[in-house]
Amino acid sequence: MELVPLTPRPDLPFERRIETLEHSFSGRLGFHAVHLERGEEVGRRRDELFPTASVIKVALCCAVLDCVARGEASLGERLRLPAAGERVAGGGILKQLEVEDLSLRDAIELTITLSDNVATNVLVNRIGTAAVNAYLERLGLEHTRLLGPVDFGSITNDLRGGIGTSTPCEQTRLLTGLARGEILTTKLAEYLVGVLGRQHYQDQISRWLPWNPYAQYHGAEQPLTVANKTGELDGIRADAGLLRHSSTGTVALAVFTDGGTDMRESVDVEGSLAVAECGAAVGAHLLRLDV
Repeated sequence: MELVPLTPRPDLPFERRIETLEHSFSGRLGFHAVHLERGEEVGRRRDELFPTASVIKVALCCAVLDCVARGEASLGERLRLPAAGERVAGGGILKQLEVEDLSLRDAIELTITLSDNVATNVLVNRIGTAAVNAYLERLGLEHTRLLGPVDFGSITNDLRGGIGTSTPCEQTRLLTGLARGEILTTKLAEYLVGVLGRQHYQDQISRWLPWNPYAQYHGAEQPLTVANKTGELDGIRADAGLLRHSSTGTVALAVFTDGGTDMRESVDVEGSLAVAECGAAVGAHLLRLDV
């Protein structure tokens, strides 16, 4: 078996590129992408159920912001954090800080940009898992579910014991709704897309794309922007986001993997490389990027 490529393969046509990637990857790969202006779609296993890992946090934040839109919560309200010794481990920074509370706005920022699990659980506790899933059901996302607060004492790397479940197609539907302002209010949808554009983890979909996440802070213009949320657990890598190009349009893309045998915590773990190559292939095919 070949190895997942350490660099993108723009020399291959799209279908061959995906087939080569699937052949080299030890796990299961599913993705769906849609060009929002042209309606062109590509995908593999687009309707199969996958563990989302932290990608489910986009759906969580949408549900929280829906409460804001209905006047049941506010971005400025203060949320109490657990005591320092009782905070969940994993991604983020709050577990290391002597901070007693934070605003709902800051909890959303940390949940998305740093995948902070303490902030995530504060949001889950604020509105409840049942309310999140009821919101997703109202959107018609029947397979996208939050399984509860992040708890590494019970999390496993399968569908039953993860953080959430979804399909690639349902993730692109959610992202398309955000991009078009069809869910939430226009202002809140734009706000969340802006938060996604401040993502700190750049090792998956955006890895080989011509996107500099720091350019936005220096006033530098660039044709491509990426607004995404990554996720990872043992044997699982996932990413979902919006790729916006000033000339060639916008693509909603979700890539899920599971069953990978490479368990390293490394930037070159094969799951991240698989998602990266899939993202590059889609970018080249639908947005005409040179990757």
